[in-house]
Amino acid sequence: MKINIIPAARELIPVIQNMARFYAYDLSKSCGFYALFDWSFPENGLYEALDVSKYWEPNCYPFIIHANDELAGFALINKTGRLPETDWNMGEFFVVGKFQGKGVGKQVAFELFNKFPGQWEVMQMPPNVPAIKFWKKIIAEYSNNQYTETTVTVNEPRPHSNNIIRFSSLK
Repeated sequence: MKINIIPAARELIPVIQNMARFYAYDLSKSCGFYALFDWSFPENGLYEALDVSKYWEPNCYPFIIHANDELAGFALINKTGRLPETDWNMGEFFVVGKFQGKGVGKQVAFELFNKFPGQWEVMQMPPNVPAIKFWKKIIAEYSNNQYTETTVTVNEPRPHSNNIIRFSSLK
């Protein structure tokens, strides 16, 4: 499968914002009863999604993913980790359902880890078991099992715990 990871120009904010609704839908499958957010299905039928426009600010790196020349997802990277020694944070990562389980996420993650060498942080909400499994498998393979996993308290939108996987991509 031919995969392209393309830096997303500002005019692509609406495209990623639209995909983020599907990202929210996917998250609702595992986190739908997680009290941190309101995962109710809206009366208008459109999931609300995080405002992705913050990923076009300095020290942020938004990417669009294409698989076989078709829109396949996004990766939003920033330098805002929970721990001070973090160089890179995988802020948001989404592969559309059609391409999930086909190796697209793994290839994209590996390419981005190589593109941005340094200390990485990838965070997941505890009930998001599919994401935790995905990232542990990908990062274990990428780092030859040289990673740490911790739980931290995040204060926004209100205090809650998150799982963090940390590793180095200094290859």
